[in-house]
Amino acid sequence: MADEICIAAADHPSLEADIDAFVERLRTEERYFGPSARSNPKPSRSLIAALHGRGGFRMAAVECGQIVALARVDGAGELFMAVDVEHRDRGVGTELGRAVAQRARQLHYTRIVIRSTRRSQAIHRVGEQLGCVVVDGHRGRTDFILDLLPAERTA
Repeated sequence: MADEICIAAADHPSLEADIDAFVERLRTEERYFGPSARSNPKPSRSLIAALHGRGGFRMAAVECGQIVALARVDGAGELFMAVDVEHRDRGVGTELGRAVAQRARQLHYTRIVIRSTRRSQAIHRVGEQLGCVVVDGHRGRTDFILDLLPAERTA
């Protein structure tokens, strides 16, 4: 990940315009088809809406004062995350995911769930790096579950 990128809480009202600008870049991103879609998927409309939603908490990866990745964990512990197209494949999503997990622990969440498709290599990498349990669902869906409870110590 680039040294200039920092991870920060993104719930302050003063950041709404920055979040709106990031979401608009996601909305206007070019859609890819074929093999390139697997490695560089455009965020879906439902993901974009969830990132822009209320409830839970949000964190952002920021470079030069601009949001380049955004994550939101809703009240039920579902994690929604997107990285700007120009910052993908640089570890930004993984670092953002680690910061989100740490913040979720501080807020007493017991687990985080990332729902995705089997095709999303990016989320598979993030889930693997975070140590998520992978649960294959129906219709091409995959859940990545990260248990946030501390491991019990054995005497």
